[in-house]
Amino acid sequence: MATIKFYSVKSRKSVEVDVSKVKKVTLKNGRPAAEAIDPETGTKMFKILSAADAAMLK
Repeated sequence: MATIKFYSVKSRKSVEVDVSKVKKVTLKNGRPAAEAIDPETGTKMFKILSAADAAMLK
């Protein structure tokens, strides 16, 4: 299955999260972003999406 790569600030490393566990949100300025939970630490992670990643989440 497809994954999206996030950066976890708390654990200071890149984390790949399955697309089924990613929630697509819109920021205040209108940009598409992704929100996910770090499986190791349980903290929220955000990533501003590129056009290709945004199309994959639709």
